[in-house]
Amino acid sequence: MSDFLLSQVIAAIAFACGVISFQSRTRRSILLWLCGTGFANACHFFILGKVAPGTLFLIIGARCLAAAFSVNRKIMYVFIGLILVCFFYLYKSPLGFLGLFGSLSATYGSFQRTEKKVRVFHMLSNTSWMVHNILVLTPVAAVMEGTFLMSNVLGYWRIHFSESGKEIEEEK
Repeated sequence: MSDFLLSQVIAAIAFACGVISFQSRTRRSILLWLCGTGFANACHFFILGKVAPGTLFLIIGARCLAAAFSVNRKIMYVFIGLILVCFFYLYKSPLGFLGLFGSLSATYGSFQRTEKKVRVFHMLSNTSWMVHNILVLTPVAAVMEGTFLMSNVLGYWRIHFSESGKEIEEEK
């Protein structure tokens, strides 16, 4: 199996974890599934020789794991610092800014107290990563991020709005 094909299989695993995550009802469940997505995406990018996004996704996986159990801002700032250090150390092209924005917006969102806010900031992240993946020519990852975005919107709508259009009480 070629490295490219292997990377796309691993991206497909990340894909499945991400779709499941955004159909979850609780912030912890969303973040634990996203942890799996982050680690699988890291492997995907490392196999493609894309060290910067691979490293960012490795941090994303660890961040989602930490955020699933804490909303402590100090922990959030540690992850923001790690992302910035890796970005500046591994920077190679302007495309890296898309990954940086996606990583920072999802980091901020992951440490929010409500799953609504987690979802909104992950929508921003999904959009940024989708554009990144289109530009670095990784089709499965690009489709994955677009699907995450749509799954997130659908999950938000399904969980927070009843059939009559009344907003359902927010998770405590």
